[in-house]
Amino acid sequence: MNTLMAMLLIAQLGKLAPVSDAAREPGFPSYLAKLKSAVESRNARALQKLVDPDVIVGGFADKDEKGWARFASRWEVDSNQARVWDVLADLIELGFFRETTSTLVSPYLVWKFPRELEPADHLVVLRDALPLRATPDRNGKVLAMLAFDIVKRVEAAKVHEAFDWILVETSEGTQGYVQASNLRSPLMPRAQFGKRDGRWLLVVLDRGQDY
Repeated sequence: MNTLMAMLLIAQLGKLAPVSDAAREPGFPSYLAKLKSAVESRNARALQKLVDPDVIVGGFADKDEKGWARFASRWEVDSNQARVWDVLADLIELGFFRETTSTLVSPYLVWKFPRELEPADHLVVLRDALPLRATPDRNGKVLAMLAFDIVKRVEAAKVHEAFDWILVETSEGTQGYVQASNLRSPLMPRAQFGKRDGRWLLVVLDRGQDY
């Protein structure tokens, strides 16, 4: 897709506001509280109780790779420094939306990202008032205020003044810098939660792609 077409599509599709359906599903808030506790304490045993014994590990493209043993090995859950804890914390913070009856997925920005856009080329703003700055500096001139915008990635993140900044382009063609912590890629890890015999469980945790 050429740059002009991508910009026109972003202008049409524009924004991707957060979705929060967790409270709508009976029993899920209680499950979520237990999941948060397990993640915050980095407790593998507690996490196992919240994961489907047949959890899919290989991602949605490889559903034959499944089970707690493979999950524990691939995600290295016995390590306090394992990436899985940060991934799950991020998914919890980003919220959940209802895909089907008794199915919740996270994060919204992966599952609801417009199919017309190339996910590798774009990022989603997580804030409703994020300054787009002329320089990678918290005191840089504000060029625009972004609110849940889909933006085009221009350059990879770079560190400046202890913060990671990413150069992006808006649908209007304005280029500027935003702090990387306020953006997520549609290629980030994703998860699916479902009911099994009346209990909510994590049924898929996909690593996503490098971004």
